[in-house]
Amino acid sequence: MESAADQLTSWDANTRKFSLQTLGLCGPSADVYSDQVAKCLDDEEPGVRKAAATALGKLRASSEASALVAALRDPDAEVRCEAVRALGQVSTKVVSPHVPKVIALHQDADEDVGLAAVSCLVAVGQAKALAPFAASAYPTVAKAAVMEIGRCPIARASNASCLSKSLSHKDTAVRMAAAQACGELGTECTDEHFQALVGIAADRHVKVRRAAVQALGRVGSAGAKHLVQFFHDSDDSLRHFAAETLGGLDDAMAAESAARSLTEPQAVARQSALLALSKMKVAGPGHAAAVASCLDDTDLATRLAAIQALSGLKAEEFAPELGQLKADRVVGVRIAALSALAKMGAQGALSALLFLEDADPGVRQSAVKVFSPLHSKLPPSVAKTHVHEVAQRLLDEDWHVRLATVVALGDLHMDVFSEQVAALSQDENDQVRRSAVAALEKMGASPAHAARFLGDANPAVRSHAEEVYATLGGGRPDDDGDISEAD
Repeated sequence: MESAADQLTSWDANTRKFSLQTLGLCGPSADVYSDQVAKCLDDEEPGVRKAAATALGKLRASSEASALVAALRDPDAEVRCEAVRALGQVSTKVVSPHVPKVIALHQDADEDVGLAAVSCLVAVGQAKALAPFAASAYPTVAKAAVMEIGRCPIARASNASCLSKSLSHKDTAVRMAAAQACGELGTECTDEHFQALVGIAADRHVKVRRAAVQALGRVGSAGAKHLVQFFHDSDDSLRHFAAETLGGLDDAMAAESAARSLTEPQAVARQSALLALSKMKVAGPGHAAAVASCLDDTDLATRLAAIQALSGLKAEEFAPELGQLKADRVVGVRIAALSALAKMGAQGALSALLFLEDADPGVRQSAVKVFSPLHSKLPPSVAKTHVHEVAQRLLDEDWHVRLATVVALGDLHMDVFSEQVAALSQDENDQVRRSAVAALEKMGASPAHAARFLGDANPAVRSHAEEVYATLGGGRPDDDGDISEAD
Protein backbone atom coordinates (compact mmCIF):
# COMPACT_ATOMS: atom_id res chain seq x y z
CA MET A 1 0.00 0.00 0.00
CA GLU A 2 2.82 2.39 0.87
CA SER A 3 4.40 1.86 -2.53
CA ALA A 4 1.10 2.60 -4.23
CA ALA A 5 0.67 5.74 -2.14
CA ASP A 6 4.13 6.92 -3.16
CA GLN A 7 3.16 6.61 -6.82
CA LEU A 8 0.20 9.02 -6.43
CA THR A 9 2.53 11.88 -7.28
CA SER A 10 4.04 10.20 -10.33
CA TRP A 11 4.38 12.32 -13.47
CA ASP A 12 2.59 9.55 -15.43
CA ALA A 13 -1.22 9.73 -15.32
CA ASN A 14 -1.67 6.00 -15.85
CA THR A 15 0.65 5.25 -12.95
CA ARG A 16 -1.35 7.56 -10.68
CA LYS A 17 -4.59 5.95 -11.81
CA PHE A 18 -3.35 2.39 -11.29
CA SER A 19 -2.03 3.33 -7.85
CA LEU A 20 -5.46 4.66 -6.89
CA GLN A 21 -7.06 1.45 -8.10
CA THR A 22 -4.59 -0.58 -6.04
CA LEU A 23 -5.39 1.37 -2.89
CA GLY A 24 -9.08 1.00 -3.58
CA LEU A 25 -8.70 -2.77 -3.73
CA CYS A 26 -7.21 -2.66 -0.23
CA GLY A 27 -10.50 -1.32 1.11
CA PRO A 28 -10.90 0.42 4.49
CA SER A 29 -7.48 -0.83 5.60
CA ALA A 30 -5.95 1.79 3.29
CA ASP A 31 -7.94 4.65 4.85
CA VAL A 32 -4.71 6.06 6.29
CA TYR A 33 -3.90 7.25 2.78
CA SER A 34 -7.30 8.82 2.18
CA ASP A 35 -5.98 12.39 2.41
CA GLN A 36 -3.43 11.66 -0.32
CA VAL A 37 -6.11 10.00 -2.43
CA ALA A 38 -8.41 12.99 -1.94
CA LYS A 39 -5.77 15.32 -3.35
CA CYS A 40 -6.05 13.42 -6.61
CA LEU A 41 -9.61 14.75 -6.96
CA ASP A 42 -7.90 17.92 -8.21
CA ASP A 43 -5.74 16.08 -10.75
CA GLU A 44 -5.64 17.55 -14.23
CA GLU A 45 -6.61 14.19 -15.76
CA PRO A 46 -10.34 13.22 -15.55
CA GLY A 47 -9.44 9.52 -15.45
CA VAL A 48 -7.31 10.07 -12.36
CA ARG A 49 -10.00 12.15 -10.66
CA LYS A 50 -12.54 9.43 -11.37
CA ALA A 51 -10.24 6.74 -9.96
CA ALA A 52 -9.70 8.88 -6.86
CA ALA A 53 -13.43 9.19 -6.23
CA THR A 54 -13.90 5.46 -6.72
CA ALA A 55 -11.04 4.68 -4.33
CA LEU A 56 -12.41 6.97 -1.60
CA GLY A 57 -15.69 5.10 -1.75
CA LYS A 58 -13.97 1.76 -1.35
CA LEU A 59 -11.85 3.14 1.50
CA ARG A 60 -15.05 4.29 3.26
CA ALA A 61 -13.16 7.56 3.70
CA SER A 62 -15.61 9.51 5.86
CA SER A 63 -12.95 12.11 6.61
CA GLU A 64 -12.90 13.12 2.95
CA ALA A 65 -16.66 13.60 2.50
CA SER A 66 -16.18 17.33 1.91
CA ALA A 67 -13.72 16.63 -0.89
CA LEU A 68 -16.21 14.27 -2.51
CA VAL A 69 -18.96 16.88 -2.21
CA ALA A 70 -16.71 19.39 -3.95
CA ALA A 71 -16.18 16.83 -6.73
CA LEU A 72 -19.92 16.91 -7.42
CA ARG A 73 -19.19 20.11 -9.34
CA ASP A 74 -16.45 18.52 -11.46
CA PRO A 75 -16.78 19.38 -15.18
CA ASP A 76 -16.46 15.69 -16.07
CA ALA A 77 -19.69 13.69 -15.71
CA GLU A 78 -17.91 10.43 -14.92
CA VAL A 79 -16.09 12.08 -12.03
CA ARG A 80 -19.34 13.50 -10.65
CA CYS A 81 -20.93 10.10 -11.02
CA GLU A 82 -18.18 8.31 -9.07
CA ALA A 83 -18.09 11.04 -6.43
CA VAL A 84 -21.76 10.70 -5.60
CA ARG A 85 -21.47 6.92 -5.58
CA ALA A 86 -18.58 7.20 -3.15
CA LEU A 87 -20.68 9.39 -0.85
CA GLY A 88 -23.20 6.58 -0.70
CA GLN A 89 -20.49 4.29 0.65
CA VAL A 90 -19.19 6.45 3.49
CA SER A 91 -20.76 7.09 6.88
CA THR A 92 -24.41 8.14 6.76
CA LYS A 93 -23.86 10.54 9.64
CA VAL A 94 -21.06 12.30 7.78
CA VAL A 95 -23.02 12.58 4.53
CA SER A 96 -26.29 13.83 6.07
CA PRO A 97 -25.26 17.53 6.15
CA HIS A 98 -24.47 17.32 2.43
CA VAL A 99 -27.77 15.74 1.32
CA PRO A 100 -29.07 19.02 -0.23
CA LYS A 101 -26.09 19.07 -2.58
CA VAL A 102 -26.78 15.49 -3.62
CA ILE A 103 -30.43 16.39 -4.22
CA ALA A 104 -29.30 19.24 -6.47
CA LEU A 105 -27.98 16.62 -8.88
CA HIS A 106 -31.54 15.99 -10.10
CA GLN A 107 -30.79 18.87 -12.48
CA ASP A 108 -27.51 17.38 -13.67
CA ALA A 109 -27.18 17.17 -17.43
CA ASP A 110 -25.90 13.59 -17.27
CA GLU A 111 -28.29 10.66 -16.85
CA ASP A 112 -25.81 8.42 -15.04
CA VAL A 113 -25.15 11.12 -12.46
CA GLY A 114 -28.86 11.28 -11.70
CA LEU A 115 -29.05 7.50 -11.28
CA ALA A 116 -25.99 7.51 -9.02
CA ALA A 117 -27.52 10.29 -6.90
CA VAL A 118 -30.70 8.24 -6.44
CA SER A 119 -28.63 5.26 -5.28
CA CYS A 120 -26.63 7.49 -2.94
CA LEU A 121 -29.70 8.94 -1.23
CA VAL A 122 -31.14 5.47 -0.74
CA ALA A 123 -27.85 4.20 0.68
CA VAL A 124 -27.71 6.98 3.29
CA GLY A 125 -31.35 6.52 4.30
CA GLN A 126 -32.70 9.59 2.51
CA ALA A 127 -35.17 7.98 0.08
CA LYS A 128 -37.77 10.50 1.27
CA ALA A 129 -35.76 13.19 -0.55
CA LEU A 130 -36.15 11.57 -3.98
CA ALA A 131 -39.20 13.55 -5.17
CA PRO A 132 -37.18 15.93 -7.41
CA PHE A 133 -35.67 12.94 -9.21
CA ALA A 134 -39.15 11.54 -9.93
CA ALA A 135 -39.65 14.58 -12.16
CA SER A 136 -36.34 14.10 -13.98
CA ALA A 137 -36.17 14.66 -17.72
CA TYR A 138 -34.58 11.22 -17.94
CA PRO A 139 -37.19 8.42 -17.68
CA THR A 140 -34.64 5.98 -16.25
CA VAL A 141 -33.87 8.38 -13.41
CA ALA A 142 -37.54 9.08 -12.76
CA LYS A 143 -38.32 5.35 -12.73
CA ALA A 144 -35.47 4.60 -10.32
CA ALA A 145 -36.64 7.35 -7.97
CA VAL A 146 -40.27 6.22 -8.03
CA MET A 147 -39.30 2.60 -7.43
CA GLU A 148 -37.13 3.52 -4.44
CA ILE A 149 -39.87 5.73 -3.02
CA GLY A 150 -42.25 2.80 -3.30
CA ARG A 151 -39.89 0.51 -1.41
CA CYS A 152 -39.49 2.79 1.61
CA PRO A 153 -42.52 3.24 3.94
CA ILE A 154 -41.34 6.65 5.12
CA ALA A 155 -40.61 7.82 1.58
CA ARG A 156 -44.03 6.60 0.37
CA ALA A 157 -45.84 8.53 3.05
CA SER A 158 -43.91 11.76 2.54
CA ASN A 159 -44.06 11.60 -1.27
CA ALA A 160 -47.63 10.40 -1.78
CA SER A 161 -48.47 13.36 -4.00
CA CYS A 162 -45.35 12.74 -6.06
CA LEU A 163 -46.50 9.18 -6.76
CA SER A 164 -49.94 10.26 -7.97
CA LYS A 165 -48.33 12.74 -10.36
CA SER A 166 -45.98 10.07 -11.67
CA LEU A 167 -48.99 7.99 -12.72
CA SER A 168 -49.44 10.38 -15.63
CA HIS A 169 -45.75 10.48 -16.60
CA LYS A 170 -45.08 10.35 -20.33
CA ASP A 171 -42.90 7.25 -19.95
CA THR A 172 -44.53 3.82 -19.69
CA ALA A 173 -41.98 2.37 -17.28
CA VAL A 174 -42.39 5.32 -14.90
CA ARG A 175 -46.16 4.97 -14.89
CA MET A 176 -45.83 1.27 -14.11
CA ALA A 177 -43.40 1.95 -11.28
CA ALA A 178 -45.72 4.62 -9.88
CA ALA A 179 -48.69 2.25 -9.96
CA GLN A 180 -46.72 -0.41 -8.12
CA ALA A 181 -45.61 2.15 -5.53
CA CYS A 182 -49.19 3.32 -5.00
CA GLY A 183 -50.16 -0.26 -4.26
CA GLU A 184 -47.70 -0.22 -1.37
CA LEU A 185 -49.43 2.79 0.20
CA GLY A 186 -52.24 0.64 1.56
CA THR A 187 -54.51 2.62 3.87
CA GLU A 188 -52.49 5.76 3.10
CA CYS A 189 -53.83 5.73 -0.45
CA THR A 190 -55.93 8.88 -0.90
CA ASP A 191 -58.71 9.85 -3.30
CA GLU A 192 -56.04 11.57 -5.37
CA HIS A 193 -54.25 8.26 -5.83
CA PHE A 194 -57.44 6.35 -6.55
CA GLN A 195 -58.50 8.82 -9.21
CA ALA A 196 -55.07 8.68 -10.80
CA LEU A 197 -55.10 4.87 -10.78
CA VAL A 198 -58.58 4.78 -12.32
CA GLY A 199 -57.35 7.25 -14.93
CA ILE A 200 -54.86 4.61 -16.04
CA ALA A 201 -57.84 2.63 -17.36
CA ALA A 202 -57.46 4.79 -20.48
CA ASP A 203 -53.74 4.05 -20.83
CA ARG A 204 -52.87 2.54 -24.20
CA HIS A 205 -50.50 -0.02 -22.69
CA VAL A 206 -52.06 -3.15 -21.19
CA LYS A 207 -49.10 -3.72 -18.87
CA VAL A 208 -49.63 -0.29 -17.30
CA ARG A 209 -53.34 -0.93 -16.81
CA ARG A 210 -52.47 -4.29 -15.29
CA ALA A 211 -50.10 -2.59 -12.85
CA ALA A 212 -52.94 -0.27 -11.81
CA VAL A 213 -55.25 -3.23 -11.19
CA GLN A 214 -52.57 -4.93 -9.14
CA ALA A 215 -52.06 -1.76 -7.12
CA LEU A 216 -55.77 -1.40 -6.36
CA GLY A 217 -55.85 -5.01 -5.24
CA ARG A 218 -52.94 -4.46 -2.88
CA VAL A 219 -54.66 -1.44 -1.36
CA GLY A 220 -57.47 -3.73 -0.21
CA SER A 221 -61.15 -3.02 0.40
CA ALA A 222 -60.82 0.69 -0.34
CA GLY A 223 -59.77 -0.15 -3.89
CA ALA A 224 -62.74 -2.45 -4.59
CA LYS A 225 -65.11 0.14 -6.03
CA HIS A 226 -62.36 1.34 -8.35
CA LEU A 227 -61.39 -2.12 -9.58
CA VAL A 228 -64.74 -2.55 -11.31
CA GLN A 229 -63.79 0.28 -13.66
CA PHE A 230 -61.47 -2.18 -15.35
CA PHE A 231 -64.36 -4.59 -16.06
CA HIS A 232 -64.94 -2.50 -19.20
CA ASP A 233 -61.39 -2.93 -20.50
CA SER A 234 -60.96 -3.91 -24.14
CA ASP A 235 -58.45 -6.61 -23.21
CA ASP A 236 -60.02 -9.89 -22.14
CA SER A 237 -57.04 -11.01 -20.05
CA LEU A 238 -57.04 -7.73 -18.13
CA ARG A 239 -60.77 -7.96 -17.38
CA HIS A 240 -60.16 -11.48 -16.10
CA PHE A 241 -57.26 -10.26 -13.95
CA ALA A 242 -59.37 -7.44 -12.53
CA ALA A 243 -62.14 -9.90 -11.67
CA GLU A 244 -59.71 -12.34 -10.06
CA THR A 245 -58.15 -9.48 -8.09
CA LEU A 246 -61.51 -8.24 -6.81
CA GLY A 247 -62.58 -11.79 -6.01
CA GLY A 248 -59.41 -12.29 -4.02
CA LEU A 249 -60.41 -9.48 -1.64
CA ASP A 250 -63.48 -11.50 -0.63
CA ASP A 251 -65.03 -9.01 1.78
CA ALA A 252 -68.35 -7.19 2.01
CA MET A 253 -67.17 -4.09 0.14
CA ALA A 254 -65.69 -6.14 -2.69
CA ALA A 255 -68.83 -8.28 -2.99
CA GLU A 256 -71.11 -5.24 -3.06
CA SER A 257 -68.98 -3.58 -5.74
CA ALA A 258 -69.15 -6.71 -7.89
CA ALA A 259 -72.90 -7.14 -7.33
CA ARG A 260 -73.58 -3.57 -8.47
CA SER A 261 -71.78 -4.33 -11.72
CA LEU A 262 -74.26 -7.12 -12.51
CA THR A 263 -76.61 -4.48 -13.89
CA GLU A 264 -74.01 -2.87 -16.16
CA PRO A 265 -75.22 -2.46 -19.76
CA GLN A 266 -71.96 -3.88 -21.12
CA ALA A 267 -72.04 -7.69 -21.14
CA VAL A 268 -68.31 -8.10 -20.50
CA ALA A 269 -68.65 -6.05 -17.32
CA ARG A 270 -71.45 -8.32 -16.07
CA GLN A 271 -69.35 -11.38 -16.89
CA SER A 272 -66.36 -9.98 -14.99
CA ALA A 273 -68.56 -9.24 -11.98
CA LEU A 274 -69.89 -12.81 -12.01
CA LEU A 275 -66.36 -14.19 -12.15
CA ALA A 276 -65.35 -12.00 -9.21
CA LEU A 277 -68.30 -13.16 -7.10
CA SER A 278 -67.61 -16.80 -7.95
CA LYS A 279 -64.21 -16.43 -6.26
CA MET A 280 -65.64 -15.03 -3.02
CA LYS A 281 -66.29 -18.04 -0.82
CA VAL A 282 -67.02 -15.86 2.23
CA ALA A 283 -68.78 -12.74 0.96
CA GLY A 284 -70.05 -14.13 -2.34
CA PRO A 285 -72.92 -16.39 -1.15
CA GLY A 286 -74.77 -13.36 0.19
CA HIS A 287 -75.22 -12.19 -3.41
CA ALA A 288 -76.19 -15.56 -4.89
CA ALA A 289 -79.71 -14.29 -5.64
CA ALA A 290 -78.29 -11.47 -7.76
CA VAL A 291 -76.11 -14.00 -9.54
CA ALA A 292 -79.10 -16.27 -10.19
CA SER A 293 -80.99 -13.37 -11.76
CA CYS A 294 -78.38 -13.40 -14.54
CA LEU A 295 -79.46 -16.90 -15.60
CA ASP A 296 -82.06 -15.19 -17.79
CA ASP A 297 -79.59 -12.75 -19.33
CA THR A 298 -80.00 -12.24 -23.06
CA ASP A 299 -76.24 -12.62 -23.52
CA LEU A 300 -75.06 -16.23 -23.83
CA ALA A 301 -71.63 -15.69 -22.26
CA THR A 302 -73.25 -13.95 -19.30
CA ARG A 303 -75.66 -16.84 -18.73
CA LEU A 304 -72.73 -19.25 -18.77
CA ALA A 305 -70.80 -17.02 -16.35
CA ALA A 306 -73.81 -16.96 -14.00
CA ILE A 307 -73.96 -20.75 -14.05
CA GLN A 308 -70.26 -20.96 -13.29
CA ALA A 309 -70.63 -18.46 -10.46
CA LEU A 310 -73.44 -20.42 -8.80
CA SER A 311 -71.32 -23.53 -9.21
CA GLY A 312 -68.33 -21.86 -7.58
CA LEU A 313 -70.49 -20.63 -4.71
CA LYS A 314 -72.14 -24.07 -4.36
CA ALA A 315 -75.47 -22.24 -4.04
CA GLU A 316 -77.64 -25.34 -3.57
CA GLU A 317 -80.73 -23.25 -2.83
CA PHE A 318 -80.71 -22.06 -6.43
CA ALA A 319 -80.66 -25.55 -7.95
CA PRO A 320 -84.32 -25.18 -9.04
CA GLU A 321 -83.41 -22.06 -11.03
CA LEU A 322 -80.65 -24.01 -12.75
CA GLY A 323 -83.14 -26.76 -13.44
CA GLN A 324 -85.29 -24.30 -15.36
CA LEU A 325 -82.48 -23.99 -17.88
CA LYS A 326 -83.64 -27.30 -19.32
CA ALA A 327 -85.68 -25.08 -21.62
CA ASP A 328 -82.68 -23.04 -22.79
CA ARG A 329 -82.22 -23.42 -26.52
CA VAL A 330 -78.41 -23.56 -26.24
CA VAL A 331 -77.05 -27.05 -25.60
CA GLY A 332 -73.91 -25.66 -23.95
CA VAL A 333 -76.00 -23.82 -21.36
CA ARG A 334 -77.91 -26.97 -20.44
CA ILE A 335 -74.69 -28.98 -20.10
CA ALA A 336 -73.10 -26.22 -18.00
CA ALA A 337 -76.15 -26.21 -15.74
CA LEU A 338 -75.74 -29.94 -15.16
CA SER A 339 -72.08 -29.47 -14.29
CA ALA A 340 -73.11 -26.97 -11.63
CA LEU A 341 -75.95 -29.14 -10.32
CA ALA A 342 -73.49 -31.98 -9.73
CA LYS A 343 -71.97 -29.87 -6.93
CA MET A 344 -75.26 -29.01 -5.24
CA GLY A 345 -76.12 -32.14 -3.30
CA ALA A 346 -79.68 -33.40 -2.99
CA GLN A 347 -81.26 -30.27 -4.48
CA GLY A 348 -78.91 -30.45 -7.44
CA ALA A 349 -79.73 -34.11 -8.03
CA LEU A 350 -83.47 -33.42 -8.14
CA SER A 351 -83.01 -30.69 -10.72
CA ALA A 352 -80.60 -32.80 -12.78
CA LEU A 353 -83.31 -35.45 -13.25
CA LEU A 354 -85.18 -32.95 -15.44
CA PHE A 355 -82.47 -33.25 -18.09
CA LEU A 356 -82.61 -37.05 -18.48
CA GLU A 357 -85.28 -36.69 -21.17
CA ASP A 358 -83.51 -33.91 -23.07
CA ALA A 359 -83.75 -34.03 -26.85
CA ASP A 360 -79.97 -33.78 -27.19
CA PRO A 361 -78.01 -36.97 -26.45
CA GLY A 362 -75.03 -34.96 -25.17
CA VAL A 363 -77.23 -33.35 -22.54
CA ARG A 364 -78.73 -36.71 -21.55
CA GLN A 365 -75.23 -38.15 -21.22
CA SER A 366 -74.20 -35.22 -18.99
CA ALA A 367 -77.34 -35.72 -16.90
CA VAL A 368 -76.47 -39.37 -16.31
CA LYS A 369 -72.91 -38.44 -15.35
CA VAL A 370 -74.24 -36.26 -12.54
CA PHE A 371 -75.09 -39.53 -10.78
CA SER A 372 -71.81 -41.27 -11.63
CA PRO A 373 -69.09 -41.27 -8.93
CA LEU A 374 -66.50 -41.36 -11.71
CA HIS A 375 -67.62 -38.02 -13.14
CA SER A 376 -69.45 -36.20 -10.36
CA LYS A 377 -69.00 -34.73 -6.89
CA LEU A 378 -72.51 -35.83 -5.96
CA PRO A 379 -72.34 -38.11 -2.89
CA PRO A 380 -73.07 -41.75 -3.88
CA SER A 381 -75.68 -41.93 -1.13
CA VAL A 382 -77.64 -39.16 -2.87
CA ALA A 383 -77.11 -40.63 -6.34
CA LYS A 384 -78.50 -44.01 -5.25
CA THR A 385 -81.84 -42.46 -4.30
CA HIS A 386 -82.42 -41.65 -7.97
CA VAL A 387 -80.84 -44.73 -9.51
CA HIS A 388 -84.12 -46.10 -10.92
CA GLU A 389 -84.63 -43.00 -13.07
CA VAL A 390 -81.01 -43.18 -14.21
CA ALA A 391 -81.23 -46.90 -15.06
CA GLN A 392 -83.96 -46.18 -17.61
CA ARG A 393 -81.26 -44.66 -19.80
CA LEU A 394 -79.92 -48.20 -20.42
CA LEU A 395 -82.52 -48.25 -23.18
CA ASP A 396 -81.50 -44.90 -24.63
CA GLU A 397 -81.23 -44.71 -28.41
CA ASP A 398 -77.76 -43.15 -28.19
CA TRP A 399 -74.89 -45.47 -27.27
CA HIS A 400 -72.98 -42.69 -25.48
CA VAL A 401 -75.87 -42.34 -23.05
CA ARG A 402 -76.12 -46.10 -22.55
CA LEU A 403 -72.37 -46.23 -21.92
CA ALA A 404 -72.54 -43.46 -19.30
CA THR A 405 -75.47 -45.20 -17.63
CA VAL A 406 -73.83 -48.61 -17.33
CA VAL A 407 -70.65 -47.00 -15.97
CA ALA A 408 -72.67 -45.10 -13.36
CA LEU A 409 -74.55 -48.22 -12.24
CA GLY A 410 -71.31 -50.15 -11.96
CA ASP A 411 -69.56 -47.46 -9.94
CA LEU A 412 -72.56 -47.26 -7.62
CA HIS A 413 -72.38 -51.08 -7.19
CA MET A 414 -76.09 -51.39 -7.93
CA ASP A 415 -76.33 -55.20 -8.26
CA VAL A 416 -80.11 -54.89 -8.31
CA PHE A 417 -79.72 -54.00 -12.00
CA SER A 418 -77.43 -56.92 -12.87
CA GLU A 419 -80.03 -58.47 -15.19
CA GLN A 420 -80.62 -55.23 -17.08
CA VAL A 421 -76.87 -54.73 -17.47
CA ALA A 422 -76.40 -58.32 -18.63
CA ALA A 423 -79.05 -57.70 -21.28
CA LEU A 424 -76.58 -55.30 -22.90
CA SER A 425 -74.76 -58.37 -24.25
CA GLN A 426 -76.98 -57.76 -27.29
CA ASP A 427 -75.99 -54.10 -27.60
CA GLU A 428 -74.63 -53.09 -30.98
CA ASN A 429 -71.73 -51.06 -29.53
CA ASP A 430 -68.50 -52.76 -28.44
CA GLN A 431 -67.70 -50.15 -25.78
CA VAL A 432 -71.11 -50.51 -24.20
CA ARG A 433 -70.78 -54.30 -24.01
CA ARG A 434 -67.27 -54.16 -22.56
CA SER A 435 -68.32 -51.55 -19.97
CA ALA A 436 -71.30 -53.74 -19.09
CA VAL A 437 -68.90 -56.59 -18.29
CA ALA A 438 -66.84 -54.26 -16.08
CA ALA A 439 -70.00 -53.07 -14.33
CA LEU A 440 -71.06 -56.64 -13.57
CA GLU A 441 -67.71 -57.23 -11.90
CA LYS A 442 -68.11 -54.11 -9.74
CA MET A 443 -71.63 -55.17 -8.81
CA GLY A 444 -70.46 -58.62 -7.73
CA ALA A 445 -73.07 -60.13 -10.04
CA SER A 446 -73.69 -63.81 -10.70
CA PRO A 447 -71.23 -65.59 -13.03
CA ALA A 448 -74.20 -66.43 -15.19
CA HIS A 449 -74.67 -62.73 -15.98
CA ALA A 450 -71.08 -62.47 -17.20
CA ALA A 451 -71.51 -65.73 -19.14
CA ARG A 452 -73.78 -63.94 -21.59
CA PHE A 453 -70.74 -62.16 -22.98
CA LEU A 454 -68.52 -65.25 -23.38
CA GLY A 455 -69.55 -65.71 -26.99
CA ASP A 456 -69.12 -62.05 -27.94
CA ALA A 457 -67.92 -61.43 -31.50
CA ASN A 458 -65.37 -58.86 -30.31
CA PRO A 459 -62.18 -60.53 -29.00
CA ALA A 460 -61.53 -57.77 -26.46
CA VAL A 461 -65.04 -58.02 -25.02
CA ARG A 462 -64.85 -61.81 -25.01
CA SER A 463 -61.46 -61.84 -23.27
CA HIS A 464 -62.65 -59.40 -20.63
CA ALA A 465 -65.81 -61.44 -20.10
CA GLU A 466 -63.74 -64.57 -19.51
CA GLU A 467 -61.68 -62.79 -16.85
CA VAL A 468 -64.75 -61.40 -15.09
CA TYR A 469 -66.57 -64.72 -15.34
CA ALA A 470 -63.67 -66.40 -13.55
CA THR A 471 -63.40 -63.59 -10.99
CA LEU A 472 -67.10 -63.95 -10.15
CA GLY A 473 -66.64 -67.68 -9.53
CA GLY A 474 -67.63 -69.04 -12.91
CA GLY A 475 -66.54 -72.64 -13.56
CA ARG A 476 -66.53 -73.67 -9.88
CA PRO A 477 -68.22 -76.99 -8.99
CA ASP A 478 -71.06 -75.11 -7.27
CA ASP A 479 -71.70 -72.92 -10.35
CA ASP A 480 -74.73 -74.36 -12.12
CA GLY A 481 -74.70 -71.66 -14.78
CA ASP A 482 -78.26 -70.57 -14.00
CA ILE A 483 -79.10 -66.91 -13.89
CA SER A 484 -80.95 -65.92 -10.76
CA GLU A 485 -84.33 -64.33 -11.13
CA ALA A 486 -84.07 -60.61 -11.77
CA ASP A 487 -85.21 -58.29 -9.02
